[in-house]
Amino acid sequence: MNTRKSLLALSLLAASALAHAGGEYSFANVSANWLDWSDRTTQQSGKQDFGYLEAEGGLGAKWGELYGFFDIENPGKGNGNTEGRDRRFTTKVVGRYNLAEVGGVPVQLYGHIYDTRGNGPADRHFFTQNRVLGLGTDLSFGALSIKPFFGVHNQMDALMPAGSASGYNGFMTGYVMLYPFQAFGQNLMLTQWHETEFNRQDKFIGAYKSGDRPRVGQNGAVALWWTPTKAVTTGIQYRYADQKLGKTAYQNAVIYSIKYNIK
Repeated sequence: MNTRKSLLALSLLAASALAHAGGEYSFANVSANWLDWSDRTTQQSGKQDFGYLEAEGGLGAKWGELYGFFDIENPGKGNGNTEGRDRRFTTKVVGRYNLAEVGGVPVQLYGHIYDTRGNGPADRHFFTQNRVLGLGTDLSFGALSIKPFFGVHNQMDALMPAGSASGYNGFMTGYVMLYPFQAFGQNLMLTQWHETEFNRQDKFIGAYKSGDRPRVGQNGAVALWWTPTKAVTTGIQYRYADQKLGKTAYQNAVIYSIKYNIK
């Protein structure tokens, strides 16, 4: 338990440091969130709704950008002999380094690490880490910003005591989109993140039924954010996944969020 508290404290400190770091922009926040799977998704996959706490931060400067978050899912789950049951920890770090410009368009070295771990079926501990290295760019059209990427996907999986797998797992492409705007005198922002995996390898899609192992998967979310005051942001997200998360069926959820903006 002390280790988990230390991880959360470290993430909060990192978010605060990002907020006060030098650069063209920086931000940091902590948030409380509730993910509500659709009834169809729950019936088909058995996934349950859950709450999670998040520390998030980022910065951008002439050299590029850095972004990251740390989540504790089901933070209040478990007590006594079942302490920590169903509790999961998720971390993502994204970096973009400006290499050059071609026709006024930046060419970036892109990399991200996505790490999630916790308790799986029958209390078996699971661990998954996705690592992507490739190229990206940053496109602007007025207030609209689109940041696509393409890279090689390396993955490490472990479900104890069932076994583990690691190595090359195809490719990943995707983008982040941000569009801040004002309506009725209010500060709003529309965002989307999307990832497509393709040429996935058999050893990483063993959770799917034999003969039904998809080589391509889609994953992402669309969100609308409202910042009524400088310190508070609220938002609603539509979360979706297709041929992902261990299921071939389309899965979707709504996420409700409230953030406290450190900066």
